[in-house]
Amino acid sequence: MDMNRDQAASLANQVQRSHRLLAGFYKRMLPALDDLASNFGASFWYWGPINFDRPCNSSTKPSSKWVWDFLPLIAAQFVYTRDDDGNQAAIELQLRIDPSVLPGARPKKGQPNPTDLPEVTPTVRIYLYWLKANSSTDIKSEWDKAEHPAGEANSTSSLTDDLKGTWLEVSLADFMQAPQETVALISKHISLPANPSEYR
Repeated sequence: MDMNRDQAASLANQVQRSHRLLAGFYKRMLPALDDLASNFGASFWYWGPINFDRPCNSSTKPSSKWVWDFLPLIAAQFVYTRDDDGNQAAIELQLRIDPSVLPGARPKKGQPNPTDLPEVTPTVRIYLYWLKANSSTDIKSEWDKAEHPAGEANSTSSLTDDLKGTWLEVSLADFMQAPQETVALISKHISLPANPSEYR
């Protein structure tokens, strides 16, 4: 880095403030995702980064990995399932804080350059899955072998012999400001339980 002492101190303070801001944001956002799923009687099952690796283990040299691997929540998926018989469903919430780093938006070779990324609206991409009528299989095993729903938003796709699904997307700002509107969008495809308070 080519900078003087004042520039270095300013950058260090900006990085510190940014980490604190992120910690505060995640402290609010992660429970908000849980709350959204709980409206549908769904419980947490799985999470992971989208298109990046998790931070490397203690014996791996960090500088040998992409720097984006150390920001796993910049693009991450959170999967919740409802396992009650006859009404199984899965809700996959993809937190896309910077969609410009995802495949299709970033350069095909090499890791994205953080100083050369376009401004893109942060979103929450939502994939919804449910079992077909009279299916006796398990929602988790079907989710494991299924591709993401394709086609237009809110259109229904047949994903396996036993599984259907759809997708929709809302801006992150809209979700933060009015999460119940997202609940209403999801409820067009997955029914609300008779007593959602039992799942909270």
